[in-house]
This record gives sequence, structure tokens and C-alpha cells, in this order.
Amino acid sequence: MAVRQSRDDDQIIMCFVQDIHEQKEKSLEIKEHKPLPSTSIDPLTGLYRKNIFVQKAVRLLQTSGTHEHCLMVIDIEHFKLFNEWYGQEAGDQFLIDISLHLKKAQEEHEGIAGYMGDDDFCIILPNDQAVISSLQQKIMGYIRHYQGNVGFLPAFGLYMIEDCGVPIQTMYDRAAIAMSSVKGNYTKRSCIYGSGMMQKMKNNHILLSEVQHALEQEEFTFYAQPKCNMATGKIIGLESLVRWNHPKRGMISPGEFIPLLESNGFITNLDLYVWDRVCRSVRDWIDRGHRAIPISVNVSRVDVYSLDIVQTFKDLTEKYRLEPHLIEIEITESAYTEEYELINDTIEKLRASGFTVLMDDFGSGYSSLNMLKDVNVDVLKIDMKFLEMDEQSAEKGYGILEAIISMARFMGMKIIAEGVETKEQMDYLLNMGCTYGQGYYFYHPMPISVFEPLLADKNNLDLRGIKARQLERLHIKELLNENIVSEAMLNNIMGGVAFYKIHGREIELVRCNEQYFKVTGSNAVDLEEQRRIILENIYEEDHQTVFDLFDSADRSILNGAEADVRRLKDDGSTIWIHMHVYLLKKQGGDKLYYGSISDVTEQKQREQRLNASQRALSAVVHISEKDPSFMKLTEENRRTAASIFAQMSPGGMIGGYCEDGFPLYFANHEMVRLLGYGSFEEFEQAIDGRVINTIHPDDREQVAKDIGPEYYAGLEYTTTYRMPKKDGSWFWSLDKGKVIEAEDGRFAIVSACTDISEPMSVQQQLAECNAILMRKSQELAFLNNDMPGGYHRCEDTPDYDFLYISDRFLQIFGFTRQEIKDRFGNKFMNMVHPDDRHLVSAGVEELERQDVIVNFEYRMLSKNGYIWVIDQSRYMEYQGRQFLQGIITDITETVNLRNRMSHLFVHLPESIFLLRIREGRIEFRLLSEGFFAEYGYTAESLDQYVRTRFYNDTVYPENLRQIRQDLLKAMKKIQNLRLLSTYIFLRKNHSLYHWKPAR
Repeated sequence: MAVRQSRDDDQIIMCFVQDIHEQKEKSLEIKEHKPLPSTSIDPLTGLYRKNIFVQKAVRLLQTSGTHEHCLMVIDIEHFKLFNEWYGQEAGDQFLIDISLHLKKAQEEHEGIAGYMGDDDFCIILPNDQAVISSLQQKIMGYIRHYQGNVGFLPAFGLYMIEDCGVPIQTMYDRAAIAMSSVKGNYTKRSCIYGSGMMQKMKNNHILLSEVQHALEQEEFTFYAQPKCNMATGKIIGLESLVRWNHPKRGMISPGEFIPLLESNGFITNLDLYVWDRVCRSVRDWIDRGHRAIPISVNVSRVDVYSLDIVQTFKDLTEKYRLEPHLIEIEITESAYTEEYELINDTIEKLRASGFTVLMDDFGSGYSSLNMLKDVNVDVLKIDMKFLEMDEQSAEKGYGILEAIISMARFMGMKIIAEGVETKEQMDYLLNMGCTYGQGYYFYHPMPISVFEPLLADKNNLDLRGIKARQLERLHIKELLNENIVSEAMLNNIMGGVAFYKIHGREIELVRCNEQYFKVTGSNAVDLEEQRRIILENIYEEDHQTVFDLFDSADRSILNGAEADVRRLKDDGSTIWIHMHVYLLKKQGGDKLYYGSISDVTEQKQREQRLNASQRALSAVVHISEKDPSFMKLTEENRRTAASIFAQMSPGGMIGGYCEDGFPLYFANHEMVRLLGYGSFEEFEQAIDGRVINTIHPDDREQVAKDIGPEYYAGLEYTTTYRMPKKDGSWFWSLDKGKVIEAEDGRFAIVSACTDISEPMSVQQQLAECNAILMRKSQELAFLNNDMPGGYHRCEDTPDYDFLYISDRFLQIFGFTRQEIKDRFGNKFMNMVHPDDRHLVSAGVEELERQDVIVNFEYRMLSKNGYIWVIDQSRYMEYQGRQFLQGIITDITETVNLRNRMSHLFVHLPESIFLLRIREGRIEFRLLSEGFFAEYGYTAESLDQYVRTRFYNDTVYPENLRQIRQDLLKAMKKIQNLRLLSTYIFLRKNHSLYHWKPAR
């Protein structure tokens, strides 16, 4: 077969050579009447060899009489790949097992079976459909269950023997023609030869000659289909697709001639032609000053066998001075199933030379995830035929597609989805992590004249291409890892989630999460009782909406279905919930759904208010004679009023002349209704025809400032004030107005007013809350940092576990929070001195009885040793929990000083006492006996003498009066007291002693 012209115009011929040595020897032996050797039976399969099968078949048909027979050929697709994967031994056993089925059929039905070599078999059986179908099903069943490899399927070709005079070889050829028509078709595996097939062969020969002529006349060209970043729509590359512009038949689809050219090897001529045209076009594009983007060309398995692919593309890029990365190589998936090592070697060399290699049409034929680990391509092109499935099988298709994308991404391959035709498919692919796509949803294949202007606009391009680095995606499954997020956090992320099971018209709540309880205002106990009657909580008017929701989810597995319905809460209130459900699986008559819910009550209320606003706006825009005050306005002024009202809906409109008191210009029905009046006339009379009377007296000054001192057409303003209703109440209004020129030439204001009482109230409450929060914040800051003591809160457990520790507490003891956890087990009692712990326990018991703040004094361990503290604590109970909270103050220095003074008081020669004057009375407390002890007084006896006013008898009256006066004077001036008088005390033995008191 002529392939192409050489540089010297010599014709280059492609020849196919077949080894027929054995067949020829057998033929000569037959002619010479030599006895058949023992090799008539194939040693592996136990079936007749091809030449012996032919002889036996002739004898069978000659002796069959009137019985009709059928010749069936069998071929195992991709058997070479089977050997590559599982080894020669497994491949031999595979052939032996199929041979056993043929032997059995041969014996049961008096037929004849033969092994034609490689993975081809032939058998002649009675022309009985039941017999033939039974054999096909047995072979198909065996292969389908062979290690689960359903891809290595047999193809059956049948020839009905009607004329025994037809040579057996011709019968075989015709059955093989029928068989070849089902190869690659995984739904139809058997075909009967018909006369039309011969005509098709003749037509193919004619077409082949036309292709040869078309190449010579340069009738072939190429179209380009963009590959896109699906997230942005920008073009990252092109694929070249051959087109035949026939002078008589017009544009001929590649599907009409590509399969023929691939089957007879002539595809190489066409591919070389197209590759050259593509490279030439890229060079021309660059020479015209444009920046080129990568374009891919298709390489068939025939090209790999018949050409040095690597050298061919090197020569082309050198010829047209192109960078190798601009020409990408797409090798169809089917090429990988044959001559596996040759394909892989070619790919490695192409990549080493700088070319990008893509596996094309993955999923269109026999695909296996196992294949991906052995093929080192840069890009995997996934055929979207995975999604061309019916409702029952679509879920599996999505699962397979997701598995392929995950595997390819794991192995570092880039992915392009080809055949993307709908937005639904695009969204699903993006959700699975597939960024790039190609298909009719983005662009159809287009000629050079169309796609070049498209590429000229840089806004359409993403010049980084498919090999651009991408931020690593977060996979949702990672969120389910307990080491990443807690269950509580995941609950908040997901919102309300539930599983529903539906059987017929019965909806059952299977399981739900905590957020589901919060949204619905329910709990696990009540929902368990209601799980089978969950629909009773939905408004009856919305029941059909719920059923339609689940039906829609059945039809849209990718995106599920959404709906808003009303639901009754356990407290009797009503909420709007938004439901989004997905079909998970079908089992028997049951369907399992995943559903998420959210509370959209506020949103629905806003929508209702908006709808009311739109109705009000419609009433303004399409005003009728029912609102005569508005109809007095000119058309231009009505449009101005409508424009302002559109910005302020819902509310009403009012107008006043820019004169003293703002005489009423107009008021629409919505304004009249807003203020509580039944008619315009009633409203006009109530405000005495003056708009000023619709403004609270305290707000008029501010309104005047907001409008401004001067009026002119086009002036716009916004202000707020209180407006009166008919019932005497006031509400806050937001007024947006504009000055216009009225029909009589006077300036007037048209304004739209909206009731903002609720936002104003909320704003006021928010301000109050902010003030409270500010105070709380200040209190908390003082509690945490500024107060002298350290705040602590402990749970009422045996060792009083810490619930909270302030920063000041940590400063006092010198520990961090972690150190308190590590060293003391986060327990308060473990910090207390062992000898003082009974004091703490007794104190807590006292707190429980008295419910007051009590001061405790004990020792606690700090980082520098034990310190004395005073603990002002209180016992509290909140929401069923008991705890202690208080303030710890370091009094170590005070205690040390007190101890030293006590020691000092014991040895002082002077007497030290405390005097307190309360309402003219003197209270006495002896601290150091000293002087008094010297003269026989004890603290107890002296205290008794003072309380019984013994000093009245021991001190001169005038001295006693002087003492009182001096004490009162000193207390008022807060100063030291010096007594100058001489006081006389009676000693215990009644002798007198004169004492000149010290300071």
C-alpha cells in the first residue's frame, strides 16, 4: 500500500507480512498424500490446528446431509494486555479453559472446533439458536467471573452455512468480518454476517481511494477545540481535529473515515499531513506577533507501530522552529492495550524530548485503574461517557469517575474532562477537583478563521496552561478525621444534618446530629418517638413540596434538590426550614437520602416584606384614578417619585411645597395607610393640610438642618424623625426626598418614608448592650488584671478543681496555667499547706450554711515556697452546678509583721492599748501589758475595770474630762495625742501612784 512520497519522489510502499510456513507445509503434505503428523492437534488447547480444522470442516459439511450449520469465530479482545498483566502462564490457562467449553460443545452437538492461533477460535455447530446462545453465554460467563476482569470480553462472528460449496476459508473470513463489527462495542458482542457487509467493504475500498486523492488535493484541514479552565472559562490549550472538506459532499465527519483508515493502516498518511499543517499554523501565528498556546495532535497506535514517533515530532518542531511544549501528543487509550512496552517506551522518549503526552479517551473503551500506575503520561483525558447512563446506573458512573480523578491526582497526573456538555457536569467535575475541561458546553470545534480571533484577545487565555501549579485541595474526608476537627466543630460546620429513609409515601428520620435538634427546637427523645411520623411536623400544605423534593433528588444525583417548607416546633411556634437532600442509595423498595436543614425564617420574613414592597411599588408605578392626589403630578414628577419610592420600599410617599409649614402637595395610599387613616381626605384634615404636622416637634429642627436652608430643583436629602399615627402613637421614619418643580412652577418636596422603629429600637438596645458590655469588660479587666487579689473559681469537688484562674492569681503564685495543671492536677486543695487543709474544708462547710462571703487565712504553695493568703470566697449554685469563687490576697508580709509585733509586745516595758471612741463612748483594748503588769494588773482585770468605769474612782474628775476632750479632738483631727495632765491610779493594794503618761 502506498504510504507517501520520499524527498526524491520515490513511492514508499507499506507491506504487511504474515508467516504461513506451517500452513504451506501442511498443504504440500496433503497434496503429496503424506500421513498427517501428530501436530494436527494444538498441544495447548487440545483443539484442531487451523489447517486440520479446515479439512475436518469440509468432511463434516459433506456428510451432514440436509442439516444446516453455522460457523462461529471467537476473538478475545485485549488478550495481549492480559498476558502483559497476568503473565504467560495465566494467559495459557485462560485459552485452555475456553477450549474446554468448545470441546464440550463439539462433543454434545457433533460439531468441529479449532484453534486459529493467538486468541482466535472457530467452531461449526448445528444452526440452532439455543445451542449457539448457550455456548456464547457459557464463555461470556466464564470470562466475566475470571478474577473480575470484565474487560477481556469475547467477540463472536457468525456465518450461516447455506451453500456447502463455499470454501471454508471464505466462510471464516465472512464470520471474521461480522466479528470485527462488534469489537470495541461493550454492549453488543455478537454479529451475524450479512450481504450488506460485503457491500460495506466495497464502499470502504472506494472511500480509501478518495482519501488518497483528497490528500493529494489537500482537501483535509484541521479544526481546533479549546481546552478550558472550567472555574474561569479561560482557554489553556487547543486540540486539533481533522476535517475533510469534500468538493462534492461538503464537510465529512471524521467518524466516517477515521475508523477505516485506522483499520487498514492508512491513518498514518493522514496523521503526518495533519501534524504538518498544525505546526505550520502555529509558526504562522507566532510570526504574526501573537503568543502561542499549546495545541495537541492525535497519534494512533498504527502511527506508533509504523513510524519513529519521537524523531518525527522532533523533525517537525525543528522544521517550524517551535518549542516542544507547544505541540502536545494525545495517544488514544486503546493503543495502551496493545504493544504495551512499545507505547510506554515511546511516551518516555517523547517526555524526555520536552513534549507533553496525554492519554486520550480514558473510559471510552477498556479502562482500568491498574493501567494508570504503569503509564507515565502527563495528562489524563477522561471521557464523559461515564455520565451517559440511565437513572439506575448513574450513581455508579459518578463513583467510577470520582475514583479515576482521585487516583490520577494521587499519582500526580493532570486531568482534563472531555465531552463536557452541561453546566451540571461542569459543576460536578469541579466539586470532585477536576479543574480543566473540553466540550460543547464551552466551545465547539472551529476552523482557523474562527478560533484565531478568539485567541487574539488575551482576556480569553490562561497562558499558564494545564501544568500550572495549583493550591492543594482540602478533601472533605479530611474534615472527618478526628485529629483535625472535633465533632462539635464539625457539627457547626455542617449545620443540621439527617438521614431519611423513604418507602413509598412514608418518610422516616433515621439519624440526625446535634445541630438538627437546635434548628428544629427538638430533642433526641421526642424525635425518636416521631421518627416514623416526621411529616406530621410539616405544614399540611407543604407535604407535596416535601414529596416533590425527594423525587427531584432522585433525578439529580449530582446536585440533589432544595425546597423551603414550614415546620412546627415543639413549643408551638412555626419556622421556615430550607432542606437540601441527596439520594445516597436504593435498596429494595427503600431509598436512603442525606439531608441538610437550616432555619430561614428571617429570610422568608424579609422576602415577604420585599414582596409587600414590590406590590406597593407597583401601586405607585401603575397608579390609577383611585389615588387622585398622586395623579395630579406630571408624568415626569410621578417618575421621580416612583424612583425615590423604589429605593425606600416598603413605606409611603408624601409631598409638600417648600413654603412655611410645607403645605400638602400629595400623599399616596400607602402613606395614608401607614399613618392609620382610611382616606386621603381624613389624613389631610388631620394634619391641617401641612406636612410639618407629620414631624415630631422635637425633631423639626434637625429635619430642617438635614434638608438645608435653600431649595432648588434636584436637591436630595435623607433624614430621620418621628411621625404620628392616627391612634396617637409615634414611630420612627426614614425620609428620603428630592426637590422638584411642581406643575404650577413652585418648588415642592417628594419623599418616601419608611417605618424604621424596629431598627431604631434595636439600635438603642444595641447601644445599651454595648454600654453594659463595656462596663462588664471593664469589670472583667479589673477582676483579671487590676485588683490586688487573684480571682479564682472552683468546682465543688473533693479537691476543688479549678474552673477559672485570673492572670493576677497566676502572678501571685508565680505559676503558669499549664504548670498548675501539671504540678497540682489543676486542683485548688493541692496548693494548700497540708496542715491548713482542714481549715479550708471547714470554711467551705460554713460557706454552704451561711451563703455569705467569709474570710479565710491559711498557707498556699507558690513557686518561691509557702505564702500566707487571705481568701474571701463565696459558695454559689448556677444551673444545677455548685462552685466556689473568691479573691486570694498575699498577706505574708502582714502575717510576718504581726508575729514580730506579738513577740515585741510580750517584752515591752510600756503598756500599749487601743482606744476607740464610738458615739462618745471609749472602748479599750490592751495589746501589751508592760506598765500595768508591773503594778499587778492583768489584761482581764484591767478590761473589767475599764468596762465597769473603775477609772471614775481612780482618776481625778477634772483629769478625766480633759482626757475625753483630748481624745475627741485628736480623733477629729486624726493626729497623735499627747496628754500633759498627771493622772492618779489606785494600785491594787489601794496605794496611790502618780503617772505622767507618755505620748
